[in-house]
Amino acid sequence: MKNLTEIAQIVNSIRLKTTDLITIDQPNKTKARVFYEKLLAEDFNTDKEAAAFFFNSSPSHSNYKNLKRFLREKLISSLFFIPTNLAHSDYERAYLYCSKNLFAAKTMIHLGARSPGTTLTIKVFNKAMEYELTEFIIMSSKHLRLHYGSRMGDLEKFDYYDQIFKKYLKIWEAEALAEGFYVTIMSHYVKSKAANNNIHEKAEQFYQELRPYLQQFSSPYLHFVAYYIRTLTTMTANKYQATIDICEEGIKFFEAKSFTYKNPLSIFYHNLLICYTQLKNFERGNEVASKAIHLSRAGTHNWFINKELHMILALHSKKYAEAKVILEEVLEHYKFKSLVSHLKERWLINNAYIHFLIFINKIDLPGAQKDNFRLGKFLNSIPIFSKDKRGLNIPVLIIQILFFVVKKDYDQSIDRFDAIKKYLSRYLRKDDNFRSNCFINMLLQIPASNFHRAGVERRAKKYYDKLLSSPLEIAKQSHVIEIIPYEDLWEFVMDSLSPKFYYLRKKT
Repeated sequence: MKNLTEIAQIVNSIRLKTTDLITIDQPNKTKARVFYEKLLAEDFNTDKEAAAFFFNSSPSHSNYKNLKRFLREKLISSLFFIPTNLAHSDYERAYLYCSKNLFAAKTMIHLGARSPGTTLTIKVFNKAMEYELTEFIIMSSKHLRLHYGSRMGDLEKFDYYDQIFKKYLKIWEAEALAEGFYVTIMSHYVKSKAANNNIHEKAEQFYQELRPYLQQFSSPYLHFVAYYIRTLTTMTANKYQATIDICEEGIKFFEAKSFTYKNPLSIFYHNLLICYTQLKNFERGNEVASKAIHLSRAGTHNWFINKELHMILALHSKKYAEAKVILEEVLEHYKFKSLVSHLKERWLINNAYIHFLIFINKIDLPGAQKDNFRLGKFLNSIPIFSKDKRGLNIPVLIIQILFFVVKKDYDQSIDRFDAIKKYLSRYLRKDDNFRSNCFINMLLQIPASNFHRAGVERRAKKYYDKLLSSPLEIAKQSHVIEIIPYEDLWEFVMDSLSPKFYYLRKKT
């Protein structure tokens, strides 16, 4: 059901005349159109709901399976009518042009229309060469050398396309090698946001292996992946200024191209945004954020990433109202519900921190509007992992403590303090998440001091001093863990504590 909904949303977003395609088969036209409209409205969460609505049956019923298959085929057919001018950049337009027309050319050749198929293949080849689209150059030149060599006997053209094919096959192999290196590194970050000392060494090794190919080939994709790997060698070592230099070098490389390739530019700006946030250069960070947002279409993966980085920049620069506006824009976007789970979880955690700021009056709500955030509902929506797979346990456990403390719900908070203490001993290594380790130890002094402000301040001082000795710009932990600087959160906590002792009720 989720896959079909996403296809429907794509078709709808590009304003194709989908209903014309859906109504080709008269017997199914009404149900298919209704199905399509309900998918857009997200009225169905499961096949069980849809099957019950249309046929009062189970999803395994043949009538429902036929309807779903019919709609899927029509929606997929609609994708071939995507106008290339809807693409976000000329590079994307070229990619769509080559994708559609190479498929059409191969289909014509397969069905016997060899002459028009070959003519269209030549057009694809020329477009691919203009935009350095390696895979399409290989596929089109492969057919053209076969055509001119074995069918036309034109040895001059055969030799030309054969040389192109062999050259770009080497480039494709270099791109594939770089992509393999990239996947090897990023597979770690899919499962964990914790720091990994081996990543720096591995990334450096991979980059050195790619250097000879970078000197030999100007492939945009090859250089994009290599630049990305190169930034990991500096970012994972907290060398933010060096990362800035690499990203600016990459931006110059791609801006020098005759076409606009927005994806790598977007990634470079995202890394710049992280660096300027960590270095507390908020003015430059805002300049970068405004440039980055124009490089990605709303609702795309890069758009959500850019919004998150911009929101964290706002939180670190204490522009809390601005952060709330960014959050609301994301949560209200129709694509939010279909985000992959770990990205959605991050936004739900961000939402909890914004509502914490609302609760302590750091963000004003308009008029008589009330905050309807419920901590229990939030905790139910965020699974706490038995092992710290993505590093998201840290901000989740911390926000629970913060809410209980500022609400002065001290008895309820004890269970949470116990949980965070166990987490600290089991999963939080001091070397990889030193700042988080310090901050959690600071929080643990709250119940130990019976929630007495002076006592907490005295007990927590040694950890607070350690926290200050490891500022964000040298900390090893991932930038997504510390949503609001711990120094700021500690100030909020201390402001909420009383000068009087609070004695916990004994558990019965």
